[in-house]
Amino acid sequence: MKISKASALSVALTAGLAAVNVAAPVEKDFKYNDALRFYHTETAALLKKSLLSAGFAIDETNEVDEIYLDFAARALNAEKERIERIRDALEKETSRQAATSETCSEGDGQCSTPPEDATNKNDKYSSVFGHFLTHDLKPGEAELMRWEHDGSIVQDYAVRVGLPPDLVPTIKAYVKDMGLLDIMTNMLYDDPLSPGEAKWFSFQSPYQLEMIAEGSSTDEIRNFTWNVERPDKKWKSDMHWFNTADELSHEEGLRVLAKGGFDQVLAAIGEKMGLDSLNVDSFGFVAVSQCDRGFIHTDWEDVDGRAFNFLVGIDSPDDAGPELIVEGDRKGEIYYGSNAGILVGDGTRHGTRECDHRANHGVRITTSIYLSDVTRDNLEILAGDTTSIFPPTGKTAADWVWTQRGRHWSKEGGRSLVDDVGRKPFNVEDRMDGCRKDLCIREDDEGMYRNQCMKTCKVFMDDEDYKPGKERREVYGY
Repeated sequence: MKISKASALSVALTAGLAAVNVAAPVEKDFKYNDALRFYHTETAALLKKSLLSAGFAIDETNEVDEIYLDFAARALNAEKERIERIRDALEKETSRQAATSETCSEGDGQCSTPPEDATNKNDKYSSVFGHFLTHDLKPGEAELMRWEHDGSIVQDYAVRVGLPPDLVPTIKAYVKDMGLLDIMTNMLYDDPLSPGEAKWFSFQSPYQLEMIAEGSSTDEIRNFTWNVERPDKKWKSDMHWFNTADELSHEEGLRVLAKGGFDQVLAAIGEKMGLDSLNVDSFGFVAVSQCDRGFIHTDWEDVDGRAFNFLVGIDSPDDAGPELIVEGDRKGEIYYGSNAGILVGDGTRHGTRECDHRANHGVRITTSIYLSDVTRDNLEILAGDTTSIFPPTGKTAADWVWTQRGRHWSKEGGRSLVDDVGRKPFNVEDRMDGCRKDLCIREDDEGMYRNQCMKTCKVFMDDEDYKPGKERREVYGY
C-alpha cells in the first residue's frame, strides 16, 4: 500500500507524539527538547537501517521517498502500540504489588509487610558437586580456579578472568541487531535440528548497516555466513552450536570483541599463563534449553598449555541453576556470572550442567571464544580441530592458522584487537573444477563441498579485499 508523502508524514508525527504522550510523567529538570532531538536523529538512522536490512535500495531510504515515509508511519504506529502495552502491563503490576504489599490478619486486623524472598543463587547449588571460590574480579584480573572448601587449585589450565564492563553488552547487542539472538532463542523450540544435522545462515553487519544509514559509508553491503549444528546424541541435550563459517564472519566477530574491550582479557590470560602470544581462533555460541547429563570432555589436549576455550555467559533464564561443570579431583559446578568468564585449556575436563528450562521457554546462551599461542609443535593439533566449520581442517587450515600467530597479543607488546592489522598474506584456490556458488551451503555434506570449493564459496577472503597489514578498523570502517 502506498500513501502520499503528506499523509505519511502526518501519520508519522501523530504516532510519534502519541508514543510520547503515553509515557510516564516527566521530571521538571528533564532536558525534554534535547531528548527529542536525539530521538529524531536516532530514529531516522534506525528506520534506514531497517529498510537496508530488509533489502531495500539505498535511494529508497531517503526521507523524501514514499517507501521510507510509508515504512516510517507503519513503524511508529507499531511503536506506539508497543509502548501502550508496556504502560498497561506496568499499571497492572503496580496494582498487583499494592494489593500484596501487606498481609493483614482477619482476627485482629493488624497488617504487616511480608518477608522478602530469601532465595538466591546459592540455594540452587547441589551437595553432589564441589564448589569454587567465586569472588568478584577486576576487569583483566585472572586467577586459577580454586576449590571453596580448602582453596586448592582445581586444574592448571582452569582460570577465571574478570570481564570488561562493555564485553557482554557489546556481544549481546551485536547478535541481537544481526538477528542471531532471536534465532538462538527460538530455534531450539520452533525448528530444532536432529543430532548430527547442520544449517546455514547469511547475515549482514549491523555495524556496516548503521554506517550506511548514517551516510558515512557507501561500500557494498557485505554478506557473511554462520553455521549451526547439533552435536551427536552422546551430548544428551538439545544443545546447538552457532559458529562463524567463513573468514569475513570471523573478522566481523573480532571487531565485536575489540569494541567490547576483549584486549584486557587477552592480556590477563597471556600474562597469567606465561604465553608468548595469543590470537583469537574462532568465535561462536552454545545454546541449550535442556540437558539430561553433561558430557564431560576436553577441548584441547597435548598443546603444551597454549590453546584455550574462553566461555562467557550472555543470557540465562532467571531461575537457572549453575551452568558449567569443571572437573579436578571431583566435579564442581559454577555459574558463569556477569563478572568473570571461565577459561578451560589443555586437558581441562568440563561440560554443561544438567538443566531444563523448557517449562518457561528459556534458553541458556554462552559465548565460546577459542584462543591459541601458535607454535610449530601445536600447529597440527590446532589445525585439526573440528569443533566449528571454520576454519576447515587439513593443510589449508594449518597454513591459515600460521598466518594468525601472535596477531592479537604479544608479551613484547604492540599487538591488540583494537589496532589489529590482520593476518599475513594468504590465498586459496578451488580444489576441483566446476564449483558453483549455489551449492556452497549444502546441509547434507558437513561442509565438504565448501572445503573443495573454498575460493568460489568465499570461505577465505581474497587478499585484494582483505588488505593484510592494514588496520582492520580502516578496512571495515569500524
